[in-house]
Amino acid sequence: MKFRKLSILLALMLCLSLVPVAAYASSSEIELNPIAAVEQGDSVVISGTTTLTEVIVKVLRPSNSVLFYDIVQTSGGQFSVSFTLADSEAKGTYKVVAGQADQVDTVDFVVKSASTGGGGDPIGTITPPETAPDTSRPVTPGETNANPVVVDTSNNVVDPSKDANGRVTNIVKQDDAALAAALAEAARQDNHGDTPIVYIAYSNKPGEGVEFNLSAAILAAAAQGAPDTIVSLQTMDGEYSLPLSIIDFAALAQSLGTTLDKISIQVNISTVAADINAQIKEKALDLDASQLGVAIQFTITVAGNGKSIELNQFGSVYVDRNIVLDSTADNAHATVVLYDPVTGQFSFVPATFEKQKDGTTKITFKRNGNSIYTALSLTRTFNDTSTHWANKDIELLASKLIVKGVSDNQFAPNKPITRAEFTALLVRSLGLSVETPSTNFKDVSTDDWFAGAIGAAVKAKLVEGYNDNSFKPNDTITREQMAVMVARAITAAGKTVHVEEQHNQSLAVFTDYEDISSWAQKSVAQSIEAKIITGRTDGSFAPSANATRAEAVVMLKRLLQYAAFIN
Repeated sequence: MKFRKLSILLALMLCLSLVPVAAYASSSEIELNPIAAVEQGDSVVISGTTTLTEVIVKVLRPSNSVLFYDIVQTSGGQFSVSFTLADSEAKGTYKVVAGQADQVDTVDFVVKSASTGGGGDPIGTITPPETAPDTSRPVTPGETNANPVVVDTSNNVVDPSKDANGRVTNIVKQDDAALAAALAEAARQDNHGDTPIVYIAYSNKPGEGVEFNLSAAILAAAAQGAPDTIVSLQTMDGEYSLPLSIIDFAALAQSLGTTLDKISIQVNISTVAADINAQIKEKALDLDASQLGVAIQFTITVAGNGKSIELNQFGSVYVDRNIVLDSTADNAHATVVLYDPVTGQFSFVPATFEKQKDGTTKITFKRNGNSIYTALSLTRTFNDTSTHWANKDIELLASKLIVKGVSDNQFAPNKPITRAEFTALLVRSLGLSVETPSTNFKDVSTDDWFAGAIGAAVKAKLVEGYNDNSFKPNDTITREQMAVMVARAITAAGKTVHVEEQHNQSLAVFTDYEDISSWAQKSVAQSIEAKIITGRTDGSFAPSANATRAEAVVMLKRLLQYAAFIN
């Protein structure tokens, strides 16, 4: 498959490269959007509409040499790709050619000299940011009864800096008095039972990162009175909903050997470098997937006394982040993934997709750590599930990289699922990081494929072993065992299911409710109340029956929807 795609790519590129510039003509199959004039060192965004499933994009310099090319997957009839001009790139008129073979369109854009004064802000100067947030991007949490308080940014200072590769990061130093005033107002007002929210926005240029610097002392003071307060940090690339509850201010001050008034909380939001994004595109193609938009990285660093500590593990707290795609996305085939640059692997991240009135797609995703994230579009099907009652759910979770088949084309939906297999699926569904292989159980070896997943599940309090210190990973899992793990997963996801104190009343609807083990009764009641696990058609619960792979998938899908981890 990879060889076939490479061959197609080379053939298409050859077709485009052999056509003289003067011969390019507009085609009804593709239409490029106009591109405004840019400066040397700026990013160039190329977008358009097309009926093609993928397009080759090529940019020609005024001398007709190739500056940039890429293969871009389309989504909803639209496509978009960007790149950054070198500071030394020549001035003049550049031509963009996009399409396949003779189905192409062209558009010109002008590259001007970089600003050195007057109308521009050269790197290294300190400038005031905009005083109001850009309302074209979402402020989250999206569903809240609280009235978010805008932090005054008129007295902020911004120090743009370049790294060794020429990438710009705008260091935004938030004014302490304005931040303290907004936090006090948010805590004081009637938030109708919801969490107080303040937000800070900075409108960055395409390709530039943003680092918000916030006073730890100001945040710590606010956290004493309203520990659940959220500081929403908003850029043109993404948004980070920072809960103050995830920061142990006293412990950080002790670790840095200084006081809170000398510590800053630094939140960085930036798209990844072009070479990293190229790696992500290539890895996506290996999965027969296409990347939606550009990968984005979020980091939190605490700095003081000449030292710094990166915050990357938030325990049981799932922190919301938002990005906006310039096109629509089908949530049945779109998913957000974490990209590990060391292993080159993708893993599922809980996310929901919301179509906006302007045709864009707002993606809200959540995780208890920071990393590199991107959205993918892919489709998974299996030969043995096309007529199965659980086919839709199986294809959905497979397309989100949560479940896998027993082979490329077979899922084996009616095969019993083992305790280790369901544990691994649960860990994947919650977007948990796989832990160093656990040796806590006498029958789990560090060499076992499931050891890391069991370690993560133990840490998240999803599973326990037996009294003899075994886990029995290869035993088939029963429906009541699964119910217990699902109930714990609900708690791990930050949700609560209230059941009557006499939960036996909730279970009495089943003809065999007396067969449910006492240790599982409350969990079964919670799973039933959340509509994640249901009875069988004969009115029984069948607590000791072995669960199948298909039943496990359906339960996981319901769990993810209950926790708002998928649409």
